[in-house]
Amino acid sequence: MNNNYIKFKQKRDLGATISDTFAFIRNEYKAIFRLYFRHVGVVLLLLVAASTYYQYQSLNITTGSQFGNSSFLSELLPNLGIAFIAMIVLSIVYYSLTICTISGLIKSYVNNQGEINEDEVRDLVNQKFLKMSGVIVLIGIILIVAFMLCFLPGIYLMVPFSLVVYVMIFQNKGFSDAVTESFKLIKDNWWITFATILVIGILISVISSVFQLPAVILTAMETFTKLQSEDPSTVLVDLSSNALYIVFNVIGNLAQYILGLVTIIALSFIYFNLNEIHNKTGTLEDIDQIGNA
Repeated sequence: MNNNYIKFKQKRDLGATISDTFAFIRNEYKAIFRLYFRHVGVVLLLLVAASTYYQYQSLNITTGSQFGNSSFLSELLPNLGIAFIAMIVLSIVYYSLTICTISGLIKSYVNNQGEINEDEVRDLVNQKFLKMSGVIVLIGIILIVAFMLCFLPGIYLMVPFSLVVYVMIFQNKGFSDAVTESFKLIKDNWWITFATILVIGILISVISSVFQLPAVILTAMETFTKLQSEDPSTVLVDLSSNALYIVFNVIGNLAQYILGLVTIIALSFIYFNLNEIHNKTGTLEDIDQIGNA
């Protein structure tokens, strides 16, 4: 057994979930990033490129609108639409691959008492990727409709649906069974689960904002400079052609996506905590081991 083994199958409060999430990353960062870049690296680069291009086209669209150049806008709008579609498709592929890779890594870690079998992770990614892509799209549609109909039901549904993919991977269930199990898991535990997800989301947003800060500072500096000139509307023109601004955006986008790994690992801990509360899987395994000793 790994000397730094962290037991997933046990109950945790909010503080323990966050601390064990970062402890797991600290202990297993080599395997995490090796498998992440092996299975997701190419898609990550394509997604960052699409996101950066979309932001670039958005600046050009705004610039064209300010200057009232209708022919300029008619040329840019199709490019913006293509960039948006590419970003959405790549996002679905990216999150599907990432969830399969990181959850597969954790599943192997749990099943092998702290050892990660990279062949098991590869097999899980190959088996679950297409199904997970469809599930992500379906969950996205359900949550969008729920938020459009009424905000509060959308908030409520967000919690159990955030666990569906983990039930599918860790319990090998189909989508409908995983949805049923997710609602069972959050029964009497919705508020603490929501609070844990919220705290993790805020924490990741704060860390991510550090990487976004250079682009924000550059924008503020350009704006301040142009406010002193005769034509402050040229701020967006300058930013859209500023190589340093584009580099800062690329760094910010990369950090945002990579930091998403923390959320996936934290949600895995949340799943195992809730599963232990309801099903006592880890406790029963410990009793079996004592009995077989």
